Amino acid sequence: MKKAILLVSHSQKITDGIKEMIEQMAQSDSLQIFSLGGTSDGELGSDPMKIIDVINEADSIEKFFVFADLGSAVLSAELAFDMLEEAQQEKYVLVDAPLVEGAFAAGITASVSDDVEHILLEAKNTSGKGWK
Repeated sequence: MKKAILLVSHSQKITDGIKEMIEQMAQSDSLQIFSLGGTSDGELGSDPMKIIDVINEADSIEKFFVFADLGSAVLSAELAFDMLEEAQQEKYVLVDAPLVEGAFAAGITASVSDDVEHILLEAKNTSGKGWK
C-alpha cells in the first residue's frame, strides 16, 4: 500500500526539517513525505490549497496521514478535508498527535507496515516525553 505523510505547519523550515528526519530513517518506496509548511507565497502561515494540490496529484497514494502543529494549521488541514471529494476523504486521516514526534513515529512505522491502526497507535503514543 502506498502511503503519504503530510506535514502542515506555519513554517516551511519546520516541515522541511521534519521531512528530512523522517526520510533519513524511513527509506521505503511505499512512503512519501510532503512538506506543506507556510503559505503558497513562502510566508509564515498555512494554506489548505497546498494540501489539496498534493492529494489531487498523488493518485497512487492509498492513505494520507496528516499532521499539523498549531491552531490555523489544524484548521487548514480540516478545511482541506472538507474540500475533498468523498473518495479522497476516505484516504485522508487527520492524526491527533504531536507534529514532530508523531509524524516521525508514523513515518518509521509506515515504512515497514501497511497496518493503519498500528501506524496511528505509534504516532499517538508519542505524546509523553517519558521524563521522570
